[in-house]
Amino acid sequence: LIIDNDDGGYQVGMYLKSLGHKKVLGISDNYICMDAERIDGCRDAMGEDMATYLKIPMQKEERIRLYQKNIDEFLKYTAVFAVSDFYALELLTLLQNNGIKVPEDISIIGFDDSPLCHYCNPALTTVKQDVNERAIFALKLMQDLRIKTEQKITIKLPVLLVERGSTRKMN
Repeated sequence: LIIDNDDGGYQVGMYLKSLGHKKVLGISDNYICMDAERIDGCRDAMGEDMATYLKIPMQKEERIRLYQKNIDEFLKYTAVFAVSDFYALELLTLLQNNGIKVPEDISIIGFDDSPLCHYCNPALTTVKQDVNERAIFALKLMQDLRIKTEQKITIKLPVLLVERGSTRKMN
């Protein structure tokens, strides 16, 4: 039971491309499994416009130092695609605390559609996964395991880009 991470990244890339973004930075703390699928999906949609992937540290203090040290570098991009809402919101807050306007100076997109997306200003554009549907499928699979009717199948659940205020159309 997985979500369609690649398609989620692809939707992000197509959306940013439709807004005229030419230079996008993808950030995550690793480049394996679902994070790689999300970044690669975005790259597939953006083509050469997705210039860079940046590996960020897992430890918060190290991430914040990296962000602080590289604020000018971030501003060389028109958008940042963080593979999780947590990282997107953390970066959004840090940039705003340093006088950088989102989305006027840089657009930011996350992934997951966590409830926190609504509590920042601007609200975070993100990729929504239907956690209720995921839970229903997971329970069914567990029931099938219990009664020994499980099958060796992979279920890939769809995702949907949710546009909010943290992105803008380029001039």
